[in-house]
Amino acid sequence: MEQFFQLLQGAKLESGKADCWIWKAGEFHTFTVNSAYFQVRKDRVGEVSPVYSKLWRCKALPSALVTAWRVMENKIATRVNLER
Repeated sequence: MEQFFQLLQGAKLESGKADCWIWKAGEFHTFTVNSAYFQVRKDRVGEVSPVYSKLWRCKALPSALVTAWRVMENKIATRVNLER
């Protein structure tokens, strides 16, 4: 949150110009889910497991991929996880 406030303090407003959004992390300053994913992941330390890379490349329904990922991360809503 502090980093966000520092970015806001550095913002410069120009009168007479139309207001618009610019995504600085993406190529050509256009937002894509892929550029957001890499922006979020860049701060994480360590390597991504090859198992996860293979999982996300599978040609399966997104809901099945998310369910498989949740099982691997032990995030399925089981009684033990819900109690936690």
